[in-house]
Amino acid sequence: MILEIPLRKAALFTLSRQHLLERAPRDLALDVVDEILGLNAQGAINVQLSLWNRVADLETGFIPRALHVDRSLVKTWLMRNTVHVIPSKQLPIYHKALGRSLIREWNRWTTKTGSKESATSWEPLYSQVLKALEGGPLTIRQLHDVLKWKDGESRITVSRLVREMSLRGLLCHSESSGPWHHTTQYSFARVDKWLPGIDQESQSEDEALTSLVRGYLRAYGPASISDFAYWAGMKVSEARPAFNGLSDSLVEVVVPEQRGKLLILNEDVPTLLEVEERPSVVRLLPCFDALIMGHKDKTRFIDPRVLNRILLPPGDIAATIMVDDRVQGVWTLRKMKKAWRIELSPFNILSRDEIDAVKAEVDQLQSFTGFEIELIWKKAG
Repeated sequence: MILEIPLRKAALFTLSRQHLLERAPRDLALDVVDEILGLNAQGAINVQLSLWNRVADLETGFIPRALHVDRSLVKTWLMRNTVHVIPSKQLPIYHKALGRSLIREWNRWTTKTGSKESATSWEPLYSQVLKALEGGPLTIRQLHDVLKWKDGESRITVSRLVREMSLRGLLCHSESSGPWHHTTQYSFARVDKWLPGIDQESQSEDEALTSLVRGYLRAYGPASISDFAYWAGMKVSEARPAFNGLSDSLVEVVVPEQRGKLLILNEDVPTLLEVEERPSVVRLLPCFDALIMGHKDKTRFIDPRVLNRILLPPGDIAATIMVDDRVQGVWTLRKMKKAWRIELSPFNILSRDEIDAVKAEVDQLQSFTGFEIELIWKKAG
């Protein structure tokens, strides 16, 4: 069976699964992080705003408490070799599904740049780092001092070594300093000490990858194998076996505006077909939001003509204004002397109702952050 649906229906289905059409109740915040497959965590305020867009009445203290107190969330390097926040109980799945491809790319980069001589040259150092962290979390500076590596270059090595060991599932982020919206210093911990109840060997690589693909299609479908590989940060050839293994559970979907073979879980077909029109919704998505990073082909939400205003060099992703089912502009939030300033840059002239909806969302942002926010509109275009 092959389904053909309009672009808008595909967009509304994905937005619904991303909790961007209607915010989830506050007591389901942890479930939301799970269902959208984690929060991009490049910047403390970005991870907060990603969840705020999806959860009603969210408190700024929820993520810090979940990370550092009850440890129901964990922060570490995952998809695309970037920092994410995921439910701690799911760490074995992500670690097993992504570890091989993440380490391969990491080794390629570190050897190409001369950071290390070979793929395995840092492995003898792992035991020293694990021993140093036996007593609890340390910052990079503290870890460097404990290891007694004195020269300046070695501090860079320690930082990269911590990242490599995190990619191997040995370490993770732990406590951090600074206000909720701006981290000033990170510390790192051994996963076996920080999350002692987590068995990272509870899944085989094949089982974990299949589970991750199913979760991805639930959250981002209909999507192609290339979309998944882009989101995960792996080669299409590495992802294909999991899709082949799920072939009996998948349905092909044709969206005329999108290229490639799009797939959805058979169990989600009724929901996809029943997606209904609904009142326009505005969301102020932060930099690196999960929705924007979810597909290689971003046509579902972004006009290709404005893509270069969102995908910025060198690898930055702009904060975006979602109006209904499309990205209609970009925005920035900056701390000024006495207040914060939000600058909104719509791509096209918005209607009066759309402008009012954006203003209402800025008011909600002000309530969530506690910031005094000055609103500036840039000329459309």
